[in-house]
Amino acid sequence: MTLSTSNQAYIFLATVYVGLLLGLIYDIYRAFRMITKPGRLLLAVFDLLFWILAALFSFTMLFKVNGGEIRLYAFIGLALGWGLYTLAVGSIVVKFLVKVYEIVSNIILWPIRMIGRGIKWLAKKIPVKKFKKSEESNNV
Repeated sequence: MTLSTSNQAYIFLATVYVGLLLGLIYDIYRAFRMITKPGRLLLAVFDLLFWILAALFSFTMLFKVNGGEIRLYAFIGLALGWGLYTLAVGSIVVKFLVKVYEIVSNIILWPIRMIGRGIKWLAKKIPVKKFKKSEESNNV
């Protein structure tokens, strides 16, 4: 099938856009990994799932935009989009997401910490009587 230059440019720009989206999704995944710190086996499973989903997303987009035709410029567009995203804002987004997680978790955990401190304070204020064992109770 012959495509006009404008259609090819549209497909190329669409693949650049998908590359940008894949970069963002990967950074969300990277932030998740930094927060949860999964083990090696779980990390391998998550990596495999990410790449399967990324491939499905890419080929679905190619099918919708390009009728499923795989062209070299489509893969160049994906790589270019991902690369531009990574160079422009990649590390900033990961740091931002981790910071947002820390702030939100602190806000959510604050009431729990306050309740815990209140319980500890009350426990210190309540007198606890210690009983000595008498020799009579030991003989019984």
